[in-house]
Amino acid sequence: WLAGFSQGLFDCCDQFVVSLIGGDTTQSSQLTITVTALGWIEHGQAITRSGAQVGDYICVSGQIGDAAFGLQHLGHALQQRKLEELDILPSSMIDVSDGLAQDLGHILKASNVGAKLQLDQLPIDESLKKLEKQQAWHYALAGGDDYELCFTISPQNFEKLLRQQLDVPLTIIGKITQQTGLSFVYMGENHPLAVQGYQHFA
Repeated sequence: WLAGFSQGLFDCCDQFVVSLIGGDTTQSSQLTITVTALGWIEHGQAITRSGAQVGDYICVSGQIGDAAFGLQHLGHALQQRKLEELDILPSSMIDVSDGLAQDLGHILKASNVGAKLQLDQLPIDESLKKLEKQQAWHYALAGGDDYELCFTISPQNFEKLLRQQLDVPLTIIGKITQQTGLSFVYMGENHPLAVQGYQHFA
């Protein structure tokens, strides 16, 4: 049934020259299918996952790890965190929904590049800073549901961005590298981490 449904969906997309660009897939006891049709954007203006360039800064908006921490600490103020939006034109961008490391990995794969993350630069709340480092990093890198933006941008464009009046804080957390894969650096030294984001069908 699913194969037939999928084929019909793609046939419909082909007929109307529509691209299926994403989906909210997760596990449930009931089958629920929702289709959302979005509008148009000028050619060349879309911010995709595939535009990251070697030497680009890796940035995030706001703080990360708040949602996962708040879920594990009921009643904490971080449960009231809000989504911030950032309207810029970086080289690539993705929202952080399944964990920073996993979602950044989608950019790296699409752009065929690697990244070096500076763990001591992660923008985390004071509540997380009080935790053991490995636990704080887990919330920030794998917790998910932050819905902040992770984007790459050239150093020159980042300088231009800083001259704008923005209501959301931006933090440089790393740099795009030519060597593929995601590496973690803490206090100048490589730090091995086994990080896995939210698994929809676990």
